[in-house]
Amino acid sequence: MFNHEFPPIGGGGGWVSYYLGKNFANAGHNVHLITSQFRDCPSRDEVDGIHIHRVPALRKNPNVCAVHEMFTYTISSSIYGLKFAKQFKPDIVQVFFGIPAGGGAYLLQKFRNVPYVVFLGGRDVPRPDPDPPYYRWLYLILKPIIRAIWKDAAAVVSCSEGLRDLAHATDTDVNIDIIPDGLDPDSFEPTQREAHPKVIRCLSIGRLIPRKGFQFLIQALPQVLDKAKYKFEIEIVGDGPYEEELTRIAKHLNVNSYIHFTGSVEYHDLPQKYRDADIFILPSLAEGMPLVVLEAMGTGLPIIASRVQGIDELVADDVNGALFDPSDVDGLAACIIKLINAGQTRLEMGNASIEMLKQNERYNWKNIAEEYLTLYEDILTGFTQ
Repeated sequence: MFNHEFPPIGGGGGWVSYYLGKNFANAGHNVHLITSQFRDCPSRDEVDGIHIHRVPALRKNPNVCAVHEMFTYTISSSIYGLKFAKQFKPDIVQVFFGIPAGGGAYLLQKFRNVPYVVFLGGRDVPRPDPDPPYYRWLYLILKPIIRAIWKDAAAVVSCSEGLRDLAHATDTDVNIDIIPDGLDPDSFEPTQREAHPKVIRCLSIGRLIPRKGFQFLIQALPQVLDKAKYKFEIEIVGDGPYEEELTRIAKHLNVNSYIHFTGSVEYHDLPQKYRDADIFILPSLAEGMPLVVLEAMGTGLPIIASRVQGIDELVADDVNGALFDPSDVDGLAACIIKLINAGQTRLEMGNASIEMLKQNERYNWKNIAEEYLTLYEDILTGFTQ
């Protein structure tokens, strides 16, 4: 497997590779992952059956990876992958994000005839209004490379229908399977909540970068304060370079006393954060299929989220939450006010989140891993004929 991010660095994409790799290993497969070296992380490691190989990369921040840092990973992982494949002799390669991880798999296919599968996760798919904006020009340069990686892949997998549709805007001919992201139901279990707690706790989790949209959440709070019938507080979990700007916005709007920046939380401590909350909010500008929404649903939370790829497949207006258009501060404020004032209806929305996951077992990581393994078997059967 190739992924430039793997815990403790990166976001949801790293955890996707962790859960799939863990379940592949549990099923008896020999799993190796080539990822980025970061600070004092060991160059060789084993995590829940996954053999980790960290290659040199000029990564400075655990939350954000600059373009030139991704490029160093592409070079290092490609060289290392070609060398390592001589002794390991992989049957198939799984790529998480065609850019920057696809280069190594592409070369293995060309020089060692090893088939590969590409996972589409979000920003690796060109989009018309990217964040940061300069990605628009970067996509123009990278589109021919992206198409080549997709074209030579044995399969391309999207985690959501919306992301697949977006990918088809880049290449209408590529066949894209849909296998969703998931959650560990044993870790993210439901809990009992009150319809009218003393303080309604709103939780948001993500890297503190502009794309996650926390600035819109903060900007919505003056309207919420004006119309909410009950006391509330906002907890934002995560680190990133945008924290100083978010703090500045909160102070300027005089809403900083209602917001608590918790910083990073160990992944095994996240389930308790969800269980302590009453509402989950994700105001993101772009997603693939966010793990945090699935995890919040698993613990029985109603979801307030922007209408972007992947989210509108998990959240239904007035069923298990409320949706607003990306960057629409007024729309976000209206959603927060509605759910804060909802009382018993808010609990019913949280129960609907639980039921939606129960009715669709595809969102269990074990089942998702089995879908991938079935795909691999089909590819290898055809590859050897």
